[in-house]
Amino acid sequence: MQDKSLDTRTRNLILVLFLIGVFMGSLDTGIIGPVLPSIEQSFSITSRTSSWIYTLFVIAFMIGSPIMAKFSDFYGRKRIFIMDAFLFGLGSAMIAFSPNIHFIFLGRIVQGFGCGGIFPVGAAFIGDEFPLEERGRALGILGSVFGISAIGGPLVGAALIPFGWQWCFTINIPIAVFLMAFAYHILPDFGNSRKLKIDYLGIAILTLLAVFLSYGLNQIDSSNFINSLMSLNVAPYIIAFIVLIPVFFTIEKRAEDSIVAIHLLKNRDMAIACIETLSYGIINSTTIFMPSLVILSMALNDQQASLMLIPILGANAFAAPIIGRILDSVGSRKIMSFGTVILAIGLIVIAMKPDSMILFIAAGLLVGVGLVTLIGAPLRYIVLSETKPYERGSGQAIVNMLSSAGQLIGGALIGGIIASFSGIMGYILSLYLSAVVAFIAFMFTLKLKGRDAQIQTMKENQ
Repeated sequence: MQDKSLDTRTRNLILVLFLIGVFMGSLDTGIIGPVLPSIEQSFSITSRTSSWIYTLFVIAFMIGSPIMAKFSDFYGRKRIFIMDAFLFGLGSAMIAFSPNIHFIFLGRIVQGFGCGGIFPVGAAFIGDEFPLEERGRALGILGSVFGISAIGGPLVGAALIPFGWQWCFTINIPIAVFLMAFAYHILPDFGNSRKLKIDYLGIAILTLLAVFLSYGLNQIDSSNFINSLMSLNVAPYIIAFIVLIPVFFTIEKRAEDSIVAIHLLKNRDMAIACIETLSYGIINSTTIFMPSLVILSMALNDQQASLMLIPILGANAFAAPIIGRILDSVGSRKIMSFGTVILAIGLIVIAMKPDSMILFIAAGLLVGVGLVTLIGAPLRYIVLSETKPYERGSGQAIVNMLSSAGQLIGGALIGGIIASFSGIMGYILSLYLSAVVAFIAFMFTLKLKGRDAQIQTMKENQ
């Protein structure tokens, strides 16, 4: 699957292409928060209704990731990346020019489906075309976009909203057109000679899993967590989700071309990567509530509290490319072991001293670096190491799906804990819980292959 003719300049230009694509998709996630109040006002809807603008995107993202990644393994990265950019641009146009809230919902589904394939295709391409000694660096650069966009998204949203909230989505249209033209010009065109037998039943069950999980968690009332969890609005959907999991696994094992590469979970390092991804989702949910914590513990206003996320997000963006460079020399195990330890330390420090701004900033830097070692280049590197060329996209999609599922579950769990206690006690308990999850993640990293074994596996899978 590798095209030997690509020179360094071409590979770097392609990396820029994927950087812009990933940035476009992740920036939109940061923009949506500031935009929601304006959309609620424009269409006279409640915050409960507007929450579906986020939830539908997540559902489509979880479904789109494995489908588009699988298609890219067979039909080529070029065709599917262009399709991803087209769908994201089309969804953005539907939202920007929507006559009603239902059209916005539909636009977010189209957006999420296209966005779900952008990062898996980009990461898989790095495995296809970049030399072994450069893959960590490339993955690190690609991963740095998430921290930058998390800071930039709300800022871009705040700058565009005065001109009309529609501009927050209109801006995506020319970027998507540029990406399509750029990709058509520079990406090599190759695919799998074997015809794909589409796993329609697997796609249908996966869709139900995503819908049941997202809908059930979305209906939870965090102020009355236990009773809400047992209610008819939540319990049937969570139960249906749990019941369908073994059904889905059985179907995928029997499928000729399963939409989710279930067989990869038999690989120890891939199974550990999945555990690390779920751990990240839970821990990252805790960081979302940190501005609310410092409002209570330090008596800050909303604007000041939101700035307290900058140490975490800034460290994340700054550390990602550096970790990527180191990764090529030391492998995933050492970096992820170190990262999960400092992540746990950072969370414990914040829990112990939530009223100290200096300690919060210092601990926030540790958390930011720790998070990027957990979900960034080291984890994606494992997937590239343990998958063959024709399943690299599918392997990356598993990480995408589990990260989204982990954040949905973590958000509901952490929100429920916080709402169950008065004052800052719920926040502190959530931080300690996340520290325990980080320690468990650390214990699993010790079972990963060392660098030499990882490189050897990567060579065998070329």
